Amino acid sequence: MTTYPLESYEFNEVMHKIARLLDEKRYDESKWENAKEILRNNNSYKLMKNHINTIQLLKQNEDLFRFSTKTLEILHQINLEVASLAPLTEILKLSANRLRSISKVNVILIAMLDKEKNVLRIDAVSGSNEEKLLHFEQSIDEGIAKLATSSNEPFTIPKINKTEFAEDPLVKLLIETENIVNLAASPLIAHQELLGIVFLARNTVNTSKDILFQMLKNYCYQTAIAIYNNKLYSNEIRISKLHTELFEEALNKGGNEGVIQKLANFIDEPILLLDEFGNLIHQVHSINCDNPEFRFNHSIIFKEISTQKERPYSFEISVDETYYSVFMITFHNRTVAYLVLPSQLQRYDHLSIVAIEQTKNVLALQINQERTSIEVENRLRQDYLYDLIFGLESEKNLVRRARYLNISFEKKHKVIVLSPNSHPQTNDQIIGNQLLQALEKFRYIIGISILPLSMVHGEKLILIVPEDKVKSTSNYVLKYIQENSSFTKATIGISNTVKVPKDYIKGFEEAKKAAEFASAFQNDSSIVHYDDLGIIGVLFNTENTENMEDFMKKHLQPIIKYDQKNNSDLIRTLQTYLDNESVIQVSAELLHVHYNTLRYRINRIEEILGVDLANPHNRLNIQIALIIAQLVKA
Repeated sequence: MTTYPLESYEFNEVMHKIARLLDEKRYDESKWENAKEILRNNNSYKLMKNHINTIQLLKQNEDLFRFSTKTLEILHQINLEVASLAPLTEILKLSANRLRSISKVNVILIAMLDKEKNVLRIDAVSGSNEEKLLHFEQSIDEGIAKLATSSNEPFTIPKINKTEFAEDPLVKLLIETENIVNLAASPLIAHQELLGIVFLARNTVNTSKDILFQMLKNYCYQTAIAIYNNKLYSNEIRISKLHTELFEEALNKGGNEGVIQKLANFIDEPILLLDEFGNLIHQVHSINCDNPEFRFNHSIIFKEISTQKERPYSFEISVDETYYSVFMITFHNRTVAYLVLPSQLQRYDHLSIVAIEQTKNVLALQINQERTSIEVENRLRQDYLYDLIFGLESEKNLVRRARYLNISFEKKHKVIVLSPNSHPQTNDQIIGNQLLQALEKFRYIIGISILPLSMVHGEKLILIVPEDKVKSTSNYVLKYIQENSSFTKATIGISNTVKVPKDYIKGFEEAKKAAEFASAFQNDSSIVHYDDLGIIGVLFNTENTENMEDFMKKHLQPIIKYDQKNNSDLIRTLQTYLDNESVIQVSAELLHVHYNTLRYRINRIEEILGVDLANPHNRLNIQIALIIAQLVKA
């Protein structure tokens, strides 16, 4: 057994220094190493060296145990905060303060990763001036932020004020405010996802032991789990709140605009809502929008959407080098609308996608409810139109039903009938479906004020239109049908003015006859007014088109051939002469010829046709033939 000179000065010196180190609240490795360096030449120390190293290790383990115990207390407190749904900022602040209280550092910073901005942002500060450091941001592509986010393990940089990082914006700020010379960093990783970085800064040089690094790593992992869970809880609350707000908007008649406004505020992006035909329903900005002048070019966007051959429930399109994300809103496997957002799909995290899907579901229900209501009203109006044009109800009942449907007979209308000339191989069902789809668009685009009554009957589209809107409506309808259907051609017939219920029966027959005439004679004009048919309108029906054409040829064919052969225009002379009741003087003036010249031409016409134009019966036949020729040529 080894004995020590108890009364010697050297022994007392050793025991005095060791006792002072043991009395320290915390283990300080630098002080222990300094003391051993001073005692290096002390004979008693040489004898006691192994025992002193053992005592040092016990002190170190005591400190580590205390650190571990306090760490567990902190983590427990953090988990309690998470369970109480405390804001993330409070949890981070608590974590920074508690970690600093058990460590030997001057400053603790907790920086969270903002993936959208690609930066680290200081969200919690302990031990320094928050005013300068809180919310400080630095790109993760440079400096200390790049180093910290690329490492999965804790690390320390001693004498950082002497390294290349001294000019790093964050490090420079710490040096200026706290004279920092030592900086350690440890990642906050949960479920293989980097959430942020914990920075530990001190104004003295310290060489950390592996065991301390391991404990710091465990602390950061547990803290990261707590932060991750807090985000999950917060996200669940946000999603639940959004879900409630969406249905409140729907139930409180906030409409589609109110619904997408909630989503825009949630994801902080402008939103465009288009119907299935590409018509604008609404576009909104978020409440924090920094560019309120931004507008979607919805017509170009929908044109690009239409070019997509395969349309998954969400996809990207590019317009003028700008990317848009498109989310299809479907109901019973039918697309009813499109949500358009001005960013690529990868821009939206899981939470945003959940919010978008919830919004889509609410909009699908809302739009379907609106469509159902509209379809019921359209069905009632369609049934009413059927009874009106086929005379299946008394005028008294028609007037009564009109009041319920808000239809007025005070305004003058006309009946428009569109008749498609389809390819012989085109199925009747296909024609009917295309007309129904077109009618649905017309009802939406043109509106009920201009199309109070409309229907598809057989292979005909029937529209009731105010007299002053007939031209624009018929042109739009014909153009759309020609561009968006498989019909080789379509013709439109327009009735005379209708006002009272009994007029509509006649009006429908007039419009149908005009459309059939244009179709039968294959004239260049696809829109024919019944009023322009004159007496032909009375005589014409689809069963006698050949007879009418034969009649025209019988009375005019010789003069037509003569004009073609001699490059003359006797048929115009004949038309003018008969239009002016066979008065030579008036007709000559209109034709800008001498009346003797006109008399010669009339005689020549009579010779060619073999008729006497003084005979009223002959004049009537030729006038009818001229009308048929004009309509066919038109």
